[in-house]
Amino acid sequence: MGVTPMNKVIIFGSSRSFGNTRKVVDEILGHSGIELIDLNEFNIGLFDYEYRNRNDDFIPLIEKLIAYDTWIIATPVYWYSMSTQHKIFFDRFSDLLKIRKDLGRKLRSKKLFVIASFQSSYPRGFEDIFEQICEYIGMEYLGSSFFYSGIENAEFLQNNILHVEKMKLDILS
Repeated sequence: MGVTPMNKVIIFGSSRSFGNTRKVVDEILGHSGIELIDLNEFNIGLFDYEYRNRNDDFIPLIEKLIAYDTWIIATPVYWYSMSTQHKIFFDRFSDLLKIRKDLGRKLRSKKLFVIASFQSSYPRGFEDIFEQICEYIGMEYLGSSFFYSGIENAEFLQNNILHVEKMKLDILS
């Protein structure tokens, strides 16, 4: 497994693997070499109190992600929250608190940043869930950046250009 020199990984989750959120991520990353993991490429079952899905792709994915210091979550905003793919991914952190505590403990030193795209109104309160997940797990929350993916708000569109350039500096440094 080749860990990028910057030791960062993008964990991408969207209903469309090549939709608006992916376009933003691709624009920011360019040819940086930061690995992108698309949650659509993994079989990750819903959280199950009896852990019947313990043999799906979740634990192997976490074992791979543990090698990275900074996790960059890339998600569209769906109904003022993260994508279903990310919700399932984070729900499965419960497995790391019960059946794979060894992996769960390794999350404590990780950093988390969020890139989110939205189409209508600015998603107030969106960051709260990520802040709380990080606080509970012991990860360091680095904040988030929002990108407008609609076409009707010229002010948001203009801000995107400036925001993408700033993100290139922040993520790639």
